[in-house]
Amino acid sequence: MSVAENTVLTEAAAWRVRLQEADAESTPEFAAWLATDPRHVDAWKRVQEPWSLVGEHAAAPEIIGLRRAALADAHAAGRTRWRRSRRFVFAGRVTAAAALLGILVVGFFFWEAQQPEVYSTRAGERRVVTLDDGSRIALDSRTEVRVHYTEHTRELVLEHGQARFDVAHDVTRPFSVNAGRHKVLAMGTAFNVDMFGSNLLVTLIEGRIVVLGDPVASPKTLDVGEQLVLSATAPPSVAHVSLERATAWETGEIVFENDRLASVVARINRYAPAPVVVEDAATAELRISGVFHTDDVDGFVSTLVSYLPVQAEKGTDGVTRIMQR
Repeated sequence: MSVAENTVLTEAAAWRVRLQEADAESTPEFAAWLATDPRHVDAWKRVQEPWSLVGEHAAAPEIIGLRRAALADAHAAGRTRWRRSRRFVFAGRVTAAAALLGILVVGFFFWEAQQPEVYSTRAGERRVVTLDDGSRIALDSRTEVRVHYTEHTRELVLEHGQARFDVAHDVTRPFSVNAGRHKVLAMGTAFNVDMFGSNLLVTLIEGRIVVLGDPVASPKTLDVGEQLVLSATAPPSVAHVSLERATAWETGEIVFENDRLASVVARINRYAPAPVVVEDAATAELRISGVFHTDDVDGFVSTLVSYLPVQAEKGTDGVTRIMQR
């Protein structure tokens, strides 16, 4: 941080303490300081968030000590820091800044401790992440997972895409994955969660899991090899599936068995740098089976043209359009 940035941040910290002492949200002097320079507004925002979090953890010993030191310092030096022109003066700058910014340091510590770790992949990318407790997440292409561990919980959110979760056993800290309006609860187990279009597919690989939905929905317990399909347009359904097929994406393959072309193309588009588009309803209803490599979209299109009554046109925008031949 530059000297100028540190100076502005210290001013903002001092304003925060001064307003706290006065039990005020603002004063004319503070409003004038904010209006003086856009950097003041940015610095104030940087101060506010951790300060608010400090307030939530006011009983922590570190916070109590730092707040007392900062407030005492601000009070003792207050008269020397303010001229009649209402401009801030850095008398005793080093001591005051250390006390004031000490609160921010601890505040940022609490703030950062509450922020989730975010793991994501780009089109065509896969990655495996090992978490602090030994649990592992395998992320498919175009996937984002947020991880928030606390002393008593392990909470994850699948924002989009597909991921496999291999959970380290810990009876004291439940492991949950939120996906849309549903939550998967596990202890020590392995399962796959796929947010595919408007559907959510949960597949149990080993162990046991419970899937929770809306408050009025009944919890769903899965056995190994079962897949729960949750849709906005149909009742929940559970069926036995091939685990080899369900997890083939981990080795860069996807398997189709007499699936609608529209669904197959939607799956392929998770890996394609530019989308493949089915142009008409009749083509969308064609059926196809096969094993395709996720990194060979052109090969997939060539197979369609060879085995189905369709043709493909690739535009200058990179989009491939599939239509009746």
